[in-house]
Amino acid sequence: MTLPAVISQLCPASITNRIGGLSLIVRHLKELYKLGVKTFYLDGTTNDLPSLMERLPRDVTLHILPSDLSQRNQQLRQLAEASEAILFLRGDWLIDPRLLAALLTATSPLWLPSPAVADPKSQFMMIAGRLSPRLVQQWMQADETWLPDAPALKVDALDTYLPSHRGDNPFYMQAITTPEDGVAATRTLIRAAQKHTLDLPAQLLHPLFENRLVLWLCHTRISPNHVTLLTAIFGACVALLFLNGVLKWGVILAYLVAILDGVDGKLARTKLQTSRLGEIEHFIDFFVEQSWYFCLTLYFVNHADQAMLGWVGGILMGSDMFDKLLYMWSHTAFSKQLDELGSFERRFRLVGGRRNVYLWFFILGFWLNSPVTAFFAASLWSLCTVLVHSVRFLHHLRHRNLGEVVLR
Repeated sequence: MTLPAVISQLCPASITNRIGGLSLIVRHLKELYKLGVKTFYLDGTTNDLPSLMERLPRDVTLHILPSDLSQRNQQLRQLAEASEAILFLRGDWLIDPRLLAALLTATSPLWLPSPAVADPKSQFMMIAGRLSPRLVQQWMQADETWLPDAPALKVDALDTYLPSHRGDNPFYMQAITTPEDGVAATRTLIRAAQKHTLDLPAQLLHPLFENRLVLWLCHTRISPNHVTLLTAIFGACVALLFLNGVLKWGVILAYLVAILDGVDGKLARTKLQTSRLGEIEHFIDFFVEQSWYFCLTLYFVNHADQAMLGWVGGILMGSDMFDKLLYMWSHTAFSKQLDELGSFERRFRLVGGRRNVYLWFFILGFWLNSPVTAFFAASLWSLCTVLVHSVRFLHHLRHRNLGEVVLR
């Protein structure tokens, strides 16, 4: 049985302030729906029920609690009597959905205190909680300083590891009362959307461009699907440029593709927009990247008068393909990406052969008029990478049942 949710302390800012492209109330509703909540009671100032319903799945039930205090309390009392527990949260706070999930899965009353800030009183405020019918009755008669007679959720004791992000993601809680708070919260969400265990280019350079693009795109009608399609089109253009020997500008466009490839995922996680196209994006990326290597191989074979460059290109394409298979097998065997199996793998990921690293080989080589040398170097590094990954994968596979490998 899923719990009903009461979202309290709603104010005009909860409707008007845009957090990652969504009003705070819509974000709450969508995130809770993903956690299994389908019945909501809104307690506060909102007359925009039709607009809210248009943005939610059809199986959502949305109630607006009466403004009259006696009628409001009567409806809440009936709700408490009909439910084993109620999820309460403040509508003027941005709350990490993992914390709400911890409250929903608790078996007894539990509440979430606000983080400690300059004002000492704020740390004793309840911003969310799983309340029993008895506690709901007490809450109805209390003011904002009321605290439940129940344990508080110990956020510091929770695991911050997030499998989808391949690393630890700190929890976030943030009050939203002004438009400036909304901008700061959007930046928080964009940072939280960043995946971990990245190569050096994606770690040091790409966020400088990606985060600014996502911050701008959040407030437009451009969806992650639009960015994915544009990235695929640009990727096809790169292949055509490489095939025709326009290497310098082709590799610059390829670098733009690499940046946009990180934008669509961040935008989807920030705006809470997922789609079937996003689920197959990795396959699109694979075929786009392979087309680059194939077109470069054709160009070099036809214009460099070195037949062995066909083998060089074949090594690059074959190594890249086998490396991706190793990642897939690692996920099947260990439920983790290959880069997460140990400290060596995480460090090697910084420089290991993959698209972003190959692009820097190409950028330096193509613009220094040494394209064949760069192609050789990228191919050799791809072979070294797949050999290292193969050895490490077999090592972890051999010791999997011996308890000798630490996967974190």
